[in-house]
Amino acid sequence: MRKTTVNSIGNIVHIYDTKHDLEGFNQDLLSMIDRSYDAVCISDGDSRILLLNQAFEKVMGIPIREIIGRRILDLVKERVTDTAATQKVLETGDQATVTINTRTGRQVLSTGVPVYGLDRRIKRVYCNLRDVTDLIRLREQYSASQKLASRYLIELQNLRSSQTADERFVTRNREMRKLIELVFRMARVDSNLLFTGESGVGKDELAKLLHEASSRCEKGSLVKVNCAAIPEDLMESEFFGYETGAFTGARSGGKPGYFEIADQGTLFLDEVGELPLALQAKLLTVLQDRQVLRVGGTKPVPVDCRIVSATNRDLEQMVRQGLFREELYYRINVVPIRIPPLRARADDIPFLIAHFLERYNSRYHLRAQFSPKAIETLCNYNWPGNVRQLMNLVERLVVTARRSIIDIDQLPAEYLASPALDPAPSGEVTPLKQAVRRLEESLVEQAMQRSATREEAASCLGISLSSLTRRLRRIRQGH
Repeated sequence: MRKTTVNSIGNIVHIYDTKHDLEGFNQDLLSMIDRSYDAVCISDGDSRILLLNQAFEKVMGIPIREIIGRRILDLVKERVTDTAATQKVLETGDQATVTINTRTGRQVLSTGVPVYGLDRRIKRVYCNLRDVTDLIRLREQYSASQKLASRYLIELQNLRSSQTADERFVTRNREMRKLIELVFRMARVDSNLLFTGESGVGKDELAKLLHEASSRCEKGSLVKVNCAAIPEDLMESEFFGYETGAFTGARSGGKPGYFEIADQGTLFLDEVGELPLALQAKLLTVLQDRQVLRVGGTKPVPVDCRIVSATNRDLEQMVRQGLFREELYYRINVVPIRIPPLRARADDIPFLIAHFLERYNSRYHLRAQFSPKAIETLCNYNWPGNVRQLMNLVERLVVTARRSIIDIDQLPAEYLASPALDPAPSGEVTPLKQAVRRLEESLVEQAMQRSATREEAASCLGISLSSLTRRLRRIRQGH
């Protein structure tokens, strides 16, 4: 009997000690919850609020006494809060995270975790709420600084190569003067422009002039994009930007695309005819909606930039062939401006020679001059590479001249006469298309023979490297 009494007293003491420990643990747990930096909300399976801590009022801006004991689903219906993680948890049965916009204009990230009872029903929902307003603001500031840094880099590059309109466009040709006057008029409005013309006629220089003469020059940058130089698998991220983790190797913090960098400025799409159809569709959407969605992003970013395009290809024919979207063609071709080739304004050639001669004499500290006969010979040349070809030729002759006077004996052989075409049999007239193709092949072959690299050959012809590559491929394929 005595032994039983002793055991009972021992059990009572053990229970009392356990109860004391549990009460202390419970007190520690409640104290920890109440003093947590993050807000904590515990509700039951009917979304009724059972417990809130002190941080809740600070984070959500809602007094605890107003909502303790109420159902969270009712609070959402009454628009006391715009959403709740508890609501998502009860709807899906899984952990959920939502962003809450509070009454005080703060943004709160809330994560809810369900706790199930023995009957496999949700018994409790534990929610953790953290104010991320400052974090989001810092992220936006970082994105803006990235955009600004890219813009400053482009402006610095433009500044290094900038010239006045008179220096950039040496012309006495009446049609060319009318065209430049039109560009200045278009600088006063925001209509999309499409510059067309052969390679080397100065489409990019006119785009620079348009931007510099517009009010956008004070607010934003001219962002030039060579559509033929971007690998197709990178085009979407380069044009529209990407978020952190959008793909393997994506930069932490994300990266703004060309549209965001050109915001308030001008986006110049050079060689726009080289864009793949898939990107054309997305580009059309951006032009219509005036907003971009970064790769891996969920929130559209509004953009305001003028679109100026350029191409040496026949976009109308490409539309008929299904290679260019008709809607995009009309969207970028609000005001078409066709730049005439140099051979159509031969009266400009002497003045251009004098301009480039002065530039390269000054750069290399030389005193080279062209003889009248050499100038006359160059005026009679066809100039398939246009102004770019003339500029490259003048530099080449200035730096390689054996005498101060450059005469016809120093001109490359191809400039003394146009490459001869094989006569047609029996005195027949060669079809124009065939003659043009043979002339083009002859010029390309001459350039390749005289040049050490493809880049040098393309420069000699006054065309882009991608354009030369396409021509070589066509020649080698026999069509």
